[in-house]
Amino acid sequence: MNRSRGARRRRLRRFLPAAAGLLVLASCATVPARAPSEWMGVLPGDATMYLSFSVAGSADVIKKALKGAGPDLQDVSTLMDRTSRLVGAVTLARGSPARFDIVALGSYPSGIIGMRLRGNREWKETPTPHGAYWQWSRAGLQMGIPNDGILLASNGGIEGLLSRWGSPVTLTIPPDAVQDMKQSDFVLYMPELPGNLVESAAQKGMSLPIQEVWMDAAKLKGGYEISGTVNTGSEQKARVVALALRLGLVAWMRSQQVPQAVERLKTVTVGPVGPQVRIAGLRVTDEEIVPLFLSFIKDLGSPPAPPEDAQAASPEGDKTAGGSAPAADSEAP
Repeated sequence: MNRSRGARRRRLRRFLPAAAGLLVLASCATVPARAPSEWMGVLPGDATMYLSFSVAGSADVIKKALKGAGPDLQDVSTLMDRTSRLVGAVTLARGSPARFDIVALGSYPSGIIGMRLRGNREWKETPTPHGAYWQWSRAGLQMGIPNDGILLASNGGIEGLLSRWGSPVTLTIPPDAVQDMKQSDFVLYMPELPGNLVESAAQKGMSLPIQEVWMDAAKLKGGYEISGTVNTGSEQKARVVALALRLGLVAWMRSQQVPQAVERLKTVTVGPVGPQVRIAGLRVTDEEIVPLFLSFIKDLGSPPAPPEDAQAASPEGDKTAGGSAPAADSEAP
């Protein structure tokens, strides 16, 4: 009789962990139905830029970029197979590393992931009033899974994400940008022009009266087609900004050593449409989009370059990026 009871207890002890694991998988909470722009309310309200990324058609591009970053990020790469959309923010402050915050939407069995992380000494679990999170000792990456359909990640702001995911703060985003986030594969939105670009323009004697900027990328075979919108306060200001963007796009493409930059820019249009400036027709390959994006962030966080010679703004460069502008475009806003 005692032997029988002991055997039953041993079987029960073996069964309980497996049953607990099944309960974790079966109890996936429902993910709140929100548009990408609404999920952005989980992110910090003072970010330099916000992005929305549909992973469905671009998982291979992201995984390739993570693979190139080194073997330490392979665990992060495997999560891409479980992810449908990423919504993130990048915050730049002079003299400090870039801060990133991410909301990933997909399928993340917290029980299984938690057991795996507990077996890795490089990850430490930390409880908070809004839920526990994990921190990676190597890169300072923080990760939390408050809902089996949501994964939160940051390099320093995870507690804020955990506190806001249930009731996001409403961000003021232009309706056009909100619509683009629903339809495009990738959208990058900046509430205002970063200070570095403003200072660089001022060194050249230019004022850029920009209110919001967003760029979207549509997935094509082997690459993306990029377009953008810039909001200004008036049609006159839009003409000034259009001229500055034509020159700036030429200089930036050349600085990045993009192959056949001149040929590609022939199909790009930059022009005012009422108080907006529209950019369209720029194509980049799968291999180029991630390095260009990372370089763009790095450039925004760098101190402004010293004033350049006036020859940088050549008529030839203006023609390359959408045609020359009339003399009225050079008037001060």
